[in-house]
Amino acid sequence: MKHLPYVFLLSLFLIVYLFLPPISFSQDETPEFDFSRAYQDYLYTYSTYREAHDNYIVAREQYLNYKTLTAKTIAMEQTLDMLQKRDETIRTYLTALRMKMAETTGIADYKQNTIYLKLDSEVGWYIEHRDKLSSAATLEDLLVNSEEAEDRFGKSQLLAYQALGVILEGKENDLINQMDEQIEALKEKTSEIREKGDKDTTTAERWLLEAENKLTRGQEKIDQAINLLDEMKPQDRNKAKIYTRSQELFQESHLYLKE
Repeated sequence: MKHLPYVFLLSLFLIVYLFLPPISFSQDETPEFDFSRAYQDYLYTYSTYREAHDNYIVAREQYLNYKTLTAKTIAMEQTLDMLQKRDETIRTYLTALRMKMAETTGIADYKQNTIYLKLDSEVGWYIEHRDKLSSAATLEDLLVNSEEAEDRFGKSQLLAYQALGVILEGKENDLINQMDEQIEALKEKTSEIREKGDKDTTTAERWLLEAENKLTRGQEKIDQAINLLDEMKPQDRNKAKIYTRSQELFQESHLYLKE
């Protein structure tokens, strides 16, 4: 049985951690369901999945070594538990990703709604898959069910990376909008001063031109990053590498916009 989600979910844990704000609330305060709460749900579920996977490995080895009915029964129980927790871990991760997107400004409505629909569809698939696992009559049936999730995982992985890219794009869009507003305000002020003719506006105009050029270069980097993610396919084996390159492009854009 493949174990692709284990590695990927660990990498996503590190990625999403970068987005996580400090969490604090009093003991008698019930936190609302937001990104922070959804992320904590994911961390808890991920920890239970890791434990279940360890138990599954032990049970599988005992069954392969002894081939007894008892060992097979235990192996089936541990396999079922592991697969259910694996589905639940992916579900809670996708839910946390959706909540993070909901709290991120600067994302175009059409992009946000498109990703929402895809995330909701994926979450629904994993819920349905998790719930049907308990109806498996044999260990072999569970292995077939496991392969279903592994086949689905490429699509989920692609969606997760694209959603993370849209979140990063939203953050850069906020900077672009702020910078654009500042440039327009300074243009108006410079124009007023130039019309009065009492001060030289050459330096200010040169600065505005440089700022506009940086804005353009920053937008170009964003477009390149998004294009990389849009061209990614579910069957690609180097999704993490592609996403890392898109992150680098977003960082390059950020440098232009913050100068």
